[in-house]
Amino acid sequence: MTQQPETLDALLRRFGDDDGGTEEVPTVSLADAIQQGDDPLHLLPYLASLGMQVTTLDDLLAINDDETEEEVRTFRVAEGIAVTIASDGAWALFTP
Repeated sequence: MTQQPETLDALLRRFGDDDGGTEEVPTVSLADAIQQGDDPLHLLPYLASLGMQVTTLDDLLAINDDETEEEVRTFRVAEGIAVTIASDGAWALFTP
């Protein structure tokens, strides 16, 4: 049996973000971001600068495999892929 990923709200609560909740987290269509070449967190250009091509939501999870990466973390959630930027505490939710 495959366990369902937690919701974005649950993830934010786990990380102690009780202030804003999901209404403060922008939702980004990955397809639109790829087409435009950018997103609110500028994650796609950053990953491209590291040589990481993003074509699917699962590609966003690959940054977690880089042991030298301390700035960006991604999480599978029920709604898509949640991304956080450590230096400013920004979050975004990537959906298909």
